[in-house]
Amino acid sequence: MLCRNAHRIVASSLIVALVVVTAPAFAAPAPATLTGTVYADDVITPLAGATVVVTDVNGVKLASQPTSADGTFTVAAVTPGHSALAIETKEGSFAVATPVTLAPGETRGVHLALKASTASKEKKKTKGGASWTGGEIAAMSAVLVGFVAAGWIGYDQTHEASPYTPPSGN
Repeated sequence: MLCRNAHRIVASSLIVALVVVTAPAFAAPAPATLTGTVYADDVITPLAGATVVVTDVNGVKLASQPTSADGTFTVAAVTPGHSALAIETKEGSFAVATPVTLAPGETRGVHLALKASTASKEKKKTKGGASWTGGEIAAMSAVLVGFVAAGWIGYDQTHEASPYTPPSGN
């Protein structure tokens, strides 16, 4: 009888130890954070008052955050994994074509910009004005200009990445 009780105690202890050791593996993953700056079409002017929206691959909204006066934002507590981004302005919502993958606990920095279509740019040239009308805004899209961790990457007309250094305030 004593031997049988000893076996039960040892077996119970092993089960408890196994649960304690493997519990962190079953815990929810640490949330990720997305930070960055949103720029206007010129990729120089910060876009204040826009909202950065993070969705999962099924389009379910995970989190959002408005940009500050200098175009910066921080979206905290984002579920790790593949995410899609969008920029919402008073003119509409513009999906970012490049998805972002966030690891548990990761803080990822991105630069986003609204980009006018070629037809919109031609209208602007012929009108001679620098302001956009509603029709031109509708012809815009949002682009991921670069990842902060990888350095600033500019977006040129051929859609190839190229080094970019933001101009100084002079």
